[in-house]
Amino acid sequence: RDPTHPAKIAWNFFTGLYHKAGGFPWVPYGLAAGSCYVGISFYRPLGSRSNTLQTSVVQAFDEYGEGLILRGHEFQWDPDREESKSPHLSEDQSRQLLDLVLDRYEKEIGTRPSRVVVQKTSRYWPAERAGFSDALRRRVAHFDLLALDGRQSHVRLVTASKYPPLRATRFSVGDLDFLYTTGFIAALNEFHGMHVPTPIQISDHVGQDTPRKQLLSELLTLTKLNWNSAGFAGKLPVTLRFAELVGDIMKEIPADREPLPQFKFYI
Repeated sequence: RDPTHPAKIAWNFFTGLYHKAGGFPWVPYGLAAGSCYVGISFYRPLGSRSNTLQTSVVQAFDEYGEGLILRGHEFQWDPDREESKSPHLSEDQSRQLLDLVLDRYEKEIGTRPSRVVVQKTSRYWPAERAGFSDALRRRVAHFDLLALDGRQSHVRLVTASKYPPLRATRFSVGDLDFLYTTGFIAALNEFHGMHVPTPIQISDHVGQDTPRKQLLSELLTLTKLNWNSAGFAGKLPVTLRFAELVGDIMKEIPADREPLPQFKFYI
């Protein structure tokens, strides 16, 4: 039996339906004008003969919350032979992927972004740094590469009160930043969770002169762009939040069919 309250079911259904019809239930506030936020993830296509075949999925959002879903290039990744269980791209693959994103972004949005923020859940290997940086330097004025670990649970804060840490609390351990994207919401005097929250870890940052406070503030804003949920905010930004769900849809699309790019088809 689904314990979800009927009011939440109605909210999720009608806001999702409204967005699919072309509307925007709400828009983000405070994101830098001309910015494009890119999330990169991977999935394994159905029916692939090789169990190491991976395909990249890219979700790109502008400062108004308008999103694009793109299918990247196929490549081979064997977790038993590589240094990391998480897939990583070569320098050429990284460059080609960002060129694909920027070309499609300009075609769909009608303008070139002045700044690009790339997010993924694993650290950037040297080849990825080189490929992404080369593609971005040629086409945009500013860029940032962020690696976000939303599954870490070994570092957290313990408060002296009965409430969990405030949402938006930031702290550092060495050169690592941690940010509570969930937690006690002071403005509502509520905590929307059943378990003790854990912060996400910013485990890698390659960029220029963007202040860290601005980057973390943007992360908080992007956690509130789930138009298919009655929740106040999610743990991960929307650029990565739907990675697994979109991958499940992409698995069903044949290789010879071009996926529809509008985000509304994937919620």
